[in-house]
Amino acid sequence: MPRKTIPAALVLILFLTIATAQAQKNNPAADSRDAINRMTKELGLNETQRTKVETILNTEKKKVEAIFAEERKKLQSIQEETRSNLKAVLTPEQMGKLENKMRQESNKNAPQKK
Repeated sequence: MPRKTIPAALVLILFLTIATAQAQKNNPAADSRDAINRMTKELGLNETQRTKVETILNTEKKKVEAIFAEERKKLQSIQEETRSNLKAVLTPEQMGKLENKMRQESNKNAPQKK
């Protein structure tokens, strides 16, 4: 793999991991309530339908969260393997520079707290 591609690949993997984690942290309870309220209003759901729709969406949410958790584990495993492989090739100084660059990219891509 060309030297320029390695940092780009690491940054991409890191970005995907951060994006996945961030998507899960964005107040899912409020989003779920808003979706159910919108559906109730726009579709004219009665209370029975609303309860059933809420159950269906909660079940879907749990399944999606399980998939994200599994994928997060796979991504972490890939990151650990990549880091180990890079440590075997790079000098400690080069590895330090790469890790510093990855931290900078992570901080740049992290959402700002209000």
